[in-house]
Amino acid sequence: MGKAKSDLDTWRLVAAEVADGTAPAIVLPLAVLAGESVDVARFHAKYWDPLAEPGKAPLRGLSSVMKAGQVGPKTGAEILSLREAVSQAQAQYFLTFGQTGNPMERGYFLLGEIRATLTYLLDDGVDDEKDAQLARIDAAHAADTESFDVLASALDDYGAFAEAHRDELDGLGGFDAKHLDEARAVTAELRARRSVGVTVSEASKAAIALRNKLIVLLTTRMSAVRAAARFVFRGQPEIIREATSEYERLRRASGKRAKEKKAAAPSVTAPAVK
Repeated sequence: MGKAKSDLDTWRLVAAEVADGTAPAIVLPLAVLAGESVDVARFHAKYWDPLAEPGKAPLRGLSSVMKAGQVGPKTGAEILSLREAVSQAQAQYFLTFGQTGNPMERGYFLLGEIRATLTYLLDDGVDDEKDAQLARIDAAHAADTESFDVLASALDDYGAFAEAHRDELDGLGGFDAKHLDEARAVTAELRARRSVGVTVSEASKAAIALRNKLIVLLTTRMSAVRAAARFVFRGQPEIIREATSEYERLRRASGKRAKEKKAAAPSVTAPAVK
């Protein structure tokens, strides 16, 4: 009997067909994405077939809007399989650390985690000075090349900004505030070497590219199930809520509170100049 294929091997060829640089349909920290993917898969299993309750009209199921390439009877299972594939790809990416004998890989990992978690924290529907600060940092490092010096600079800038929000970031989507301490240590090591032009290993680039394409496949299916749920159960908001992202609900609630607080704040009129 041959060895069973891993979830990663099952999806590797499909992922190869995803165009380079394609953005995922859902942007979440990986730990949150993993948890929500399970919730969506369970929703799909629960509501795929029509539901019949005594004394009530039958409730349509997701199967009533089955679309080829979008939502089908196997979509829930595919979501769970892709979740495992992403986890396996992430593990393979971690295994590439240290292959080039430099701290670049760990530095890029820390930078990605800090930047993603900061972005999600501040994405509350309210544009304020914190959003402007992050935008300036993003702009300053938009054209960075892969070298020790520029990575150290980016870690410095994002790390310093994140430090001001350390308590809010800690635990958000699985983010560990100790990453900020490690980022400072990695920055110091990068600057000590001061080697310009040293790039991330080809193995690391290939591993992270594969993981990102798998995330695209996963989030596309999650979005398709949620879209179908909003349509099929448009008269049952309590059911739709089961499929929606708790993270998104909290983000919207936070934005609403911030807007209400801003609207309630007394306006200050400057004294007239005599």
